Amino acid sequence: MKRLGIIFVIVLVLSGVVWAADKSFQEMDKNKDGRLNMEEFDQEALRVFNENDKNHDGALNKSEFSQIKGAKSKFEDLDANKDGKVDMEELRNAAMNNFKELDRKRDNYLTEEDLKCSPRYNPEASPLYGIYF
Repeated sequence: MKRLGIIFVIVLVLSGVVWAADKSFQEMDKNKDGRLNMEEFDQEALRVFNENDKNHDGALNKSEFSQIKGAKSKFEDLDANKDGKVDMEELRNAAMNNFKELDRKRDNYLTEEDLKCSPRYNPEASPLYGIYF
């Protein structure tokens, strides 16, 4: 029975059902001030980017991007130079636009309430996916 349980967990992990690596708002809020700045988003985005850059070429191809669970953006929209891959600069430029749209106070911070105003908001996913990916 124990062996069956282990096999079940392995299948869940391989299928992408377990998203334990996704960080919550509180986990991303490194300085615990109740809001996230772009630097806090950048740190988590770089981690997710590097985990999904399977060929380690410094960019995500369409296949690699499609493996990011919770991604809201279309690959084609992020690929600004239309070279068939998305690098961290392209990703960050799109993220900055999303961040600025939600930063209603123009104080360079987003609260959980700000994120909830986004059409990209998903209470089940990390706040990262409301800005990046």
